[in-house]
This record gives sequence, structure tokens and C-alpha cells, in this order.
Amino acid sequence: MSCNKQSNVTFKYQDNDDLFSCESVNMDLIKEAKYAFEDYIEKHYSFQNPKSVDQGYFYYWEISKSPTIPAVEFVNPHVLKIRDELKKIKNLWHFNGDIASLNYAHPLVKCLGANMVNQELKNTFNTLIDTKTFKERVFLALLKRDPTAIRKDVGLSTYLALDTFYARILTLDFTNLEELQQINANRYFEKQKKEMGEELKNVTKDNLIPIDSLEKYR
Repeated sequence: MSCNKQSNVTFKYQDNDDLFSCESVNMDLIKEAKYAFEDYIEKHYSFQNPKSVDQGYFYYWEISKSPTIPAVEFVNPHVLKIRDELKKIKNLWHFNGDIASLNYAHPLVKCLGANMVNQELKNTFNTLIDTKTFKERVFLALLKRDPTAIRKDVGLSTYLALDTFYARILTLDFTNLEELQQINANRYFEKQKKEMGEELKNVTKDNLIPIDSLEKYR
């Protein structure tokens, strides 16, 4: 099931269903990362009771397709320990300044593609990887808002956990949450500016209604 590599993380989700085999990494850690992510979105991206992972995916869909970082105020110490262990995996990440993404040449990424269920997404993912032209925004443009299908697609949901959650918090300094929330406000502003073009030509961050990292999704 996994490589025999030591981790400093106490596993909480090992009774959950296994993911898939991939000899290049410690799959116990990847499994922990995936289910910790789903626990996070269930608790903090479900806005109606009863909370559920599916509801979490429904709202996190917006985050995954945008440049914003997840709601940093709710990232718990266990997730940060997982993040720190993931960061140690050799060659798993690509860094462009403070921005991280998966290294799409890493063998784990091949495993993700091989284990996607949605054939359209799987074919696109594998083609982009094989041609070395993968861009997150291109692939995620095809992602439909179908939370149950996303949850059941183990390759896809694990990809989302790694590349749209852990990658986005990989380099963040969690000792200053206000600064991290301001990063989201700035990215939201720039996204709106690009989408609205001339209508926002003379708008500045100072005359936009302030938002926190979750409020606009409620």
C-alpha cells in the first residue's frame, strides 16, 4: 500500500478507505493529507447543517478554480504538520517565488492521473502531463460543480487536495494570519479586476467592500 518511509505525523485517518498504490511516495502520508483536507472543507466550507464532505466540495469548488488561498484562519496544527511532511518529499513541488505547485513531472502525478475516474478529466490531465503543458487553470476549467462525483473520484480529489490546498499553504507563515488574509483580499481584487476589465479601471482596493476569506461564499 505504501512506502516504508517514516513520518512525524500522527495518522488520524488510517481507518478510512485506502487511496491507490504509488511506489514513489509514502501513501500513508498522502492518504492522511487527502482525508485531513476533506475534514477541513467539511467543517469550514459547509455552511448549512448537516455539514458534509460533499457540501464542502460544493463550496471549495470556487476556491479550487480561483487564485485565492484557502481560509487560513481554520487551518489546524495537524494540517500544518502534514504540510511540513509533504514539503519534505523530494522533487514533489515546484516553486516560483513564494508560489508553490505540484511538480508535474513527479511520479506521484502520473499516479493521480491513472486513478482519475472521470474520463474527460483523466484524458485531459494525462495529455497535459505527457506533453509537459499542464497548467492548473486549464485543467480546472473543465471541473464541473459535482461534489459527489469529485469525492468519489479518488485521483481527482487527491489532486485537488495537493495542488489547490497544500500547495497554496506550503510557503505561508501562519504566525501572521492577518497578513495571510490580506493576501486573499489582494488576489480577489486582482481576479475581479481581470474579469471586469474596464468597469474596474478606476477602482482601488480601498473603495471595494472588505471581505474576509470565507464571507463571500456564504
